[in-house]
Amino acid sequence: MTNLEHTVSETSRSGLGLIDFAGRALRLCYRAMRMRSDRAAMQAMPDHLLKDMGIARSEIDYYTSMRYAASGAEGMDIGNVR
Repeated sequence: MTNLEHTVSETSRSGLGLIDFAGRALRLCYRAMRMRSDRAAMQAMPDHLLKDMGIARSEIDYYTSMRYAASGAEGMDIGNVR
């Protein structure tokens, strides 16, 4: 089997197993818990700190929603807002 054939067969199998499904479910659960924690932390911030970040108190739910959450694990991607 050549390297190209080996690569094609490996990628076609990924994401179909029970372990892959469980991993995605755990990542989604962790992400939801993180968003909830971030939302609580931002709600506890004083208005002047939120203003320094450029966020109004009424926008906290938007910035911490799952649809807006980061595609990576490190933080929010604010480049695609509005």
